[in-house]
Amino acid sequence: MKHHLLATAVSLAALLSAGQADARQVTITTQLNSFAGPRAYAAVYLTDPAGTVVDTLWVAGGKSKYYKHLRSWARGSKASRSNLHSVTGASVGSGGKLRVSADIADTMIADGYQIRVDTSVEDNADHPRSAVLTLGQQTSVPGRGFVHTLSLK
Repeated sequence: MKHHLLATAVSLAALLSAGQADARQVTITTQLNSFAGPRAYAAVYLTDPAGTVVDTLWVAGGKSKYYKHLRSWARGSKASRSNLHSVTGASVGSGGKLRVSADIADTMIADGYQIRVDTSVEDNADHPRSAVLTLGQQTSVPGRGFVHTLSLK
């Protein structure tokens, strides 16, 4: 299932508050592996080079009680569930794709910020950092767990 997220107020505010007005629109595609069980929950998020969560780009999965299983994102984001309504959508099925569009500041790309994906499937497994892509250095990386590849255009 395809999901599109145009520059959200949250992302735009984060970019502008950091004094980074020059940004480019990117499309982040997470291709999942085939797996048995319910649909996957996923968090697509931006970190600084040290791994500190800077912004949540998308959370796939409608039941917030399962977000704690997206461990690296949940621990690092400290986002209240009430702030996530504009960046959430349906979970992703076996072999499915999750596409997210976002504006990323040019300085974040130049400085090596990362796009990370955490995944979880109920009664199966949790995979923090299922894929990590360094902006400005990589356009596609293999994933682990439920993620086959993570790519950026």
